[in-house]
Amino acid sequence: MQLDAKTIRTRVAEELRARLGERWFKPDSTKLLVASANNLTDFSVEFDCYAERRYGDYDCSLVAVLRWKKFAKLFRELAGWYNIKFEGSAPPNGKVFARVAFDGIHGDFALPSRAAFWVASEQDLDEFITQCVNDLDGKVGDWIQGWFTWPSALQVMDGNQRLCGAWRNIAYYCLMEQVHGHEAACNWVRGIDATGWPQWLAAQVEYLQLRICGVGAAQA
Repeated sequence: MQLDAKTIRTRVAEELRARLGERWFKPDSTKLLVASANNLTDFSVEFDCYAERRYGDYDCSLVAVLRWKKFAKLFRELAGWYNIKFEGSAPPNGKVFARVAFDGIHGDFALPSRAAFWVASEQDLDEFITQCVNDLDGKVGDWIQGWFTWPSALQVMDGNQRLCGAWRNIAYYCLMEQVHGHEAACNWVRGIDATGWPQWLAAQVEYLQLRICGVGAAQA
């Protein structure tokens, strides 16, 4: 079999569906879309397989992509407000809640706990797929399942202060409001001092404090 990025991604998807089946994936999807009866949230979880050719071989990794309509709606409204007030260029649509590599989850988001996985042959590819299966049957799978209830999702956020990147405050507000209600989330927001923060980060806090949690503001 001639290996290329498309072939690797297709083979990984087919093998993960075959080996993990109903425990993880929606059977009639062309994507690795998680469909679990244990998921009590409305997070959409999908796995992306990256296969980047470097130095003649392929650097392969699997990534969990989390989307959440509630967060996407608030981010879209924030982006519109920011682009008008600051003449900015924040993208208004399609914001992903979080994109997390299996390697990062495996290493507790600290220093890399394992080397990049290089695929140069079918044997390498089989070993990569086996690693992905073992990840989902172990630590990585447990971490992903933490998003399957609202309280545990908030705990996952609390466990990694860098999760969600530059839009963490917006994401955390959404989860806090989902779990503890609007007033509790706003009390958290009001306690943030964004003095001296970069404009984009400070603007998010300003939006939450004034537009979402300010006097007379409508509940999100």
